[in-house]
Amino acid sequence: MDKILTLDTLAQSFGTTVDDITDECHDLLQNMDSRYYLVSGIEREKLIADILHRIDDDKQIIGAPERTDKWFKGWKENLDDLRNSDYDLDSLMPKFIRKNQPIRFMGDYIIPSESHFEHVYFNIFRAWLFEKYFSKYDTIYDVGCGSSYNLIELCRRFPDKKVYGFDFVQSSVDIVNDLSKHHGFNTEGRLFNMIEPDFDVQLNDNSVFFTSGAIEQIASKFDNLIDFLLEKKPDLVVHIEPTYEVYDQSLLFDYLAAKFHRKRGYTMGYLPALQKLEAEGKIEIIKIKRLNFGSLFMEGFTNIIWRPL
Repeated sequence: MDKILTLDTLAQSFGTTVDDITDECHDLLQNMDSRYYLVSGIEREKLIADILHRIDDDKQIIGAPERTDKWFKGWKENLDDLRNSDYDLDSLMPKFIRKNQPIRFMGDYIIPSESHFEHVYFNIFRAWLFEKYFSKYDTIYDVGCGSSYNLIELCRRFPDKKVYGFDFVQSSVDIVNDLSKHHGFNTEGRLFNMIEPDFDVQLNDNSVFFTSGAIEQIASKFDNLIDFLLEKKPDLVVHIEPTYEVYDQSLLFDYLAAKFHRKRGYTMGYLPALQKLEAEGKIEIIKIKRLNFGSLFMEGFTNIIWRPL
């Protein structure tokens, strides 16, 4: 039997109330096919077996030296698509976002009717997050901005704010600067390595430091980044990242996601490091919320918000 994605479910996922869900989010929900069904029985058994086989066969290692070249080539492909399409923004959709896929959602595997469910659901969450937490700040640093998927939305939503796109490969920086030149966005791209941040970089007053699916890629080498943030003191730090520590590995559903996270070598220990800093009185953690939403193998969307003291 089909289930329906509702405002109540959105509020539960985002860690808020229905009254806090904006009209824009409501409209986005109304415009999608919100039906889905739970994978169960033999279908679920086969899906889990397939996940295990694919985890065992996976060869990708996050943080390996050759990954830098792969990221450069990946964002270069998006850059070429942008230029060859006369700067059509749709060309910058990250190629790892796939349609017609089973989804992890609210503790179950689901098959959504909406072919681009992952993309549409993230858009709803992003619309809520940006309005709630970014509106009052003058400068936004989108760090690990990649194809500018989030940066474009930030520039559209907040045309009067300065949005910097930081990334560690030049092809990503080139995308940001092309967007400034050809779309008139109030943005600027700069090279920035989160593993070895340049401490000469100064952050503007009244600013947000934002990452989405970026800290996951630095293979737990986050100590220098934390030192940078403690020294530069942005007014708010907002993360949307896969977070190993939120999984309940006594449950098979979560154990599989944690197993994939470990196998790939995605960042672990970042949340406990922040919690230790809070206990020491160095930062304030404002929000930790697992969205209970993700791709087939893991959940890349835990929302962590904090600020240096």
